Amino acid sequence: MITTIAPIVMAESPIISPNSSPSSQQTQESQVQRIHRNPEIQALMQKFDISGKEAQQLLTKEQELYDLGLFSLSSGKLGNLQYRAVKLDGRIVLPIAANIEENPNVLQLRVKRIENTLNEIVRRNLNPNEIGVFPSILNQETVLVISPKSKSSNSDSELQQRWLLMTITAADSRLYGIPIPMLAKIGSKVVDEALEKAWKSRQPQSILQQSIISLGILILMITASWLLLASQKYLVPRQKNKKSIFWNRKLLLVGHAVIWFPGMGFILRGFPDSYEIGRWLLDNTVTISTSIISFLIISRILDIIVKFSESQEKLKSIPIRVFVQLFYILIAILFILIIVSKSINQPLTNIMAAVGAGSAILMIIFKDSIMGFTAGLQLAANRMIALGDWIEMPKYGADGFIDEVNLFTVKVLNWDNTITSIPTYALISDSFKNWRIMFESGVRKIQRAVYIDMTSIKFCDPEMLERFSKMDYIGEEIKEQSQRIKQDSIHKNKLPPVDEKWLSNISVFRAYMMAYLQAHPKVSPGPYFLVRQLHPTEHGLPIEVYVYCTDTAWARYEEVQSTIFDHMFCILPQFDLRVFQSPSSYDFTTLGMRQKSEVNHHKKGG
Repeated sequence: MITTIAPIVMAESPIISPNSSPSSQQTQESQVQRIHRNPEIQALMQKFDISGKEAQQLLTKEQELYDLGLFSLSSGKLGNLQYRAVKLDGRIVLPIAANIEENPNVLQLRVKRIENTLNEIVRRNLNPNEIGVFPSILNQETVLVISPKSKSSNSDSELQQRWLLMTITAADSRLYGIPIPMLAKIGSKVVDEALEKAWKSRQPQSILQQSIISLGILILMITASWLLLASQKYLVPRQKNKKSIFWNRKLLLVGHAVIWFPGMGFILRGFPDSYEIGRWLLDNTVTISTSIISFLIISRILDIIVKFSESQEKLKSIPIRVFVQLFYILIAILFILIIVSKSINQPLTNIMAAVGAGSAILMIIFKDSIMGFTAGLQLAANRMIALGDWIEMPKYGADGFIDEVNLFTVKVLNWDNTITSIPTYALISDSFKNWRIMFESGVRKIQRAVYIDMTSIKFCDPEMLERFSKMDYIGEEIKEQSQRIKQDSIHKNKLPPVDEKWLSNISVFRAYMMAYLQAHPKVSPGPYFLVRQLHPTEHGLPIEVYVYCTDTAWARYEEVQSTIFDHMFCILPQFDLRVFQSPSSYDFTTLGMRQKSEVNHHKKGG
């Protein structure tokens, strides 16, 4: 890790006062000895070529500025100063400052110019043993220059042939609390180390070493995820009724996030071009994982509330699910804002204030986009539609398969190969029919009625029962019924009253159709299986077939349905039943010819 510039407060008085007493001098001498024995202070003294007192003050002040975020934030404010961090390979090298009154764009351009210079040096792959960063004086200003180590002249003409990195300003000195010359000396060391580290990280041996380490981390992550999946059957309750009140099966998936987020962070942080992404993953793994776990636990509690409210008669009239779904959205937004605030190191209140101020403008400008986005979230969360679903929406003339779903529209490929575009939010605000469940269930409903001429309905006589007893599907039952009728007539010396179930041709016909459909290979023996009478109308008595076909493909389904009703129409006359049909021109023509024939016959007879 690149060593950052720590502030040094210069000592304004000598270490040992000339007027101090011998005892005080001994005390100060012992303090100096303790300072020099401290390994951290010795390292700072050697690294920056400073005195022991200055190194001690540097070490004391370092933590204070770290707590203020000077060396961990990309930008910020400190008193009446604003600062921005100069970065190399995503790592903070050193922050530079400007007064609050100055234009912040000037500070941003200054940082960009310094970063471009450092990146140009790194791009040229210059060996850090051949170049160095030196503090110099140019035009009566303290500057940092990058030049070959063999040259030591500081003349203006020679400096112009070197890389001028930056000028140390009074604002920089106030930011760190040390004089400009001392800041220039320390800054040159820090930048020099940053360039050396950037050069080493791009060498083949360093890249190979980091690749081997990354491969090892990747193998460990895969192994950990495999172990988590293998232990799933022991961690997930096998029976739904034995769930804990706070249990949510998706909690187990958070374990993969805890494994892969930091793992990918370590991998990406090892390479120069992806250092910043890796650091972000490492810094935010705990926040993201905690937010997801909290959201899943809260969602589990809300699900329990919904189930409890739906089981209570008094609460069924209250749309609890609507309020819970709204609460879901608010909680999700809150956790997203928490993750964002952690990522950019800003207070959550500032993020919420910014979101609240900008939401009104965004809702006006991007009204359709926001409505489409929220509708898309609801469609996806509730699995209302998916690509390939067959939907019907008569309001928009849509009847076909969904071909595309985007932020603004849903495109439906109709059966006539035309395309209908439906606004995404219309699928939430308006009703539509989705046939997906029908395909997933594997059965498709057949519901059609045949209208019987009620003048053809009558009781069955013995001759009709004899004829019905020879028919397939119901012959045995008719024989048993005829036998019972004959036995009753022998014992009572008269026919039984005509009030039995099997004594009307319409009831025998219904029984026949039930037996025929039960034997049909393409009809499902599901719970909804009936042949019933509907309310009589002026068109006759409707006999409705209400069954489910096991073939959902449109063409084959229509073939099965047509076959059933073909058989139904053909078998009706065998029960002495007629299908109702309004008189046509053919009927009137036939009637007229018959009447004319009868008149002619009477005339001849007369």
